[in-house]
Amino acid sequence: MIMTKEEQHGQLVLINILSCIWLGEWDRYEEFFRNMDDNLKENFPFHSHYNQEDVKLWYENHFFIPGDYFVSPYFSSYIKKGHDEHEERKKDLLCLIGLYEKTGFLYPLEKEIYPDHFGCITAFLGSLIQESIKADAEKDEDYKGKLAELKRFVICHYILPILPILEKNAHPKIKHTFFKEFLTFYIKMMQEEWREVA
Repeated sequence: MIMTKEEQHGQLVLINILSCIWLGEWDRYEEFFRNMDDNLKENFPFHSHYNQEDVKLWYENHFFIPGDYFVSPYFSSYIKKGHDEHEERKKDLLCLIGLYEKTGFLYPLEKEIYPDHFGCITAFLGSLIQESIKADAEKDEDYKGKLAELKRFVICHYILPILPILEKNAHPKIKHTFFKEFLTFYIKMMQEEWREVA
């Protein structure tokens, strides 16, 4: 599917908003919504439940501090574990690092987080969209095709396989409405995105 320049920029903003939530970047999140038309805000069902103080607290409970409400934000927590779990996780991390290096994506190093954090993977998708916008402007169809293939690989390998497990694991633990709505939105959006890239 060929996207217009406006659709690509819209997709980039959407992906950046989702990565902000995964990473707990609330000032950046607020900036996106401050600059957004009120009619567009209605497309984000979680936003009406946003209160920075509450959301910060529940973010810590849900995605940072292990406990009753903790839901791991790391891909490697959801992969099938074989007899050599450590090696499998290491292989996935090295593969992700290799993908990031292909496009000069240094986000995990800058933020000091593991590369398999959902926020990091989602931010990487954003960087691929940004590179695709540049490739469009430069009329570089070959590079654009490689970026589309990379995006397809990341979504099909690192996001789609874990969505059902993430949803099942999160359902009894996520208590704050903002995060309930966010996860439902994230899962639905990524599954729809997969239909577009597959």
